[in-house]
Amino acid sequence: MGVKVSKFMSSPSKVFYTAAITIIAIMLIGTGFDWQISQAIMDQNSWFSTIFQDFGLWPIPFIIMLSCMVIINYGYRAKDKPWFVRCSMIIGGFVLSGWQLWANYLKTTVYYALTLNDNVKKGLPVGQANSDGGNLHLSFLGNFTIWIIIYLVFFFIAQIWLSRKSDEQMTYLVKVAVVATLASIVANDMNAAMKTYWGRWRPYELAGNHAHFTNWFQPNGANNHMSFPSGHTTAAAGIMLLPMFVDRANVKLQKIAFWCGLAYCILMWSTRVRVGAHFLTDATSGLWTVWFVFFVVLSITGMHLVEWKKDPILK
Repeated sequence: MGVKVSKFMSSPSKVFYTAAITIIAIMLIGTGFDWQISQAIMDQNSWFSTIFQDFGLWPIPFIIMLSCMVIINYGYRAKDKPWFVRCSMIIGGFVLSGWQLWANYLKTTVYYALTLNDNVKKGLPVGQANSDGGNLHLSFLGNFTIWIIIYLVFFFIAQIWLSRKSDEQMTYLVKVAVVATLASIVANDMNAAMKTYWGRWRPYELAGNHAHFTNWFQPNGANNHMSFPSGHTTAAAGIMLLPMFVDRANVKLQKIAFWCGLAYCILMWSTRVRVGAHFLTDATSGLWTVWFVFFVVLSITGMHLVEWKKDPILK
């Protein structure tokens, strides 16, 4: 005897409304107790939080790079397209993916890693770092070596995965690549603009002094303080687009990617508050602003993170 579809059709709605209510509740709590929460749990010697801080910025660059790999593969396959269109797709994919790896991930990650090493040597808190302005860096050769190794490994793994896709699957993935790239770039740029305009001091910058503390809804203008919203949680939120790259017939794997991605977002969110880089509302806003952008873009295009309605349990 079949199960009534209506009983399960609300799964996406339940996820959406649960997330919305949770975020609103957290923002309300942070509005009244941002300072107190930060002072109570901040620990710049938290190694767990430091690892997420130093190496956890990969999701949005990863999504854009994966999208570029799809475009490169599609450009190679699309024999029916004019040669200049195919060349533009392939060259553009290489350039954008390479740039994303360096400018939006490795540049900051290398700085954080060098800062961690420097902090240990000097006996400073391991999580003490300021990505808003630092001058620690490797030589050009060192940077290039790390970049090319990671890029080549990523490229070959991605192309092996894509080589197993049918033309029909590739047609779908190209749409995903365009939508995911657009959503990621808009979310990233919006975060950068807000950070600059809001000018909110970070918890560790205040050093226990309440004088410069402002609530999240009070923009201060550009002043080189960039706590609101959190860039790390913005980057982490990008992983929520990953289920779109999973074959549409494999709903189970889509769900696994969705819930694993959500778990990663929550871990990043909690570590940003713990290490004192952000207030609770900063970290939360880094998530919800990105998810809102994704929601709007996917609603306009009619695409889904997870094909909930294709779950076998509905049949």
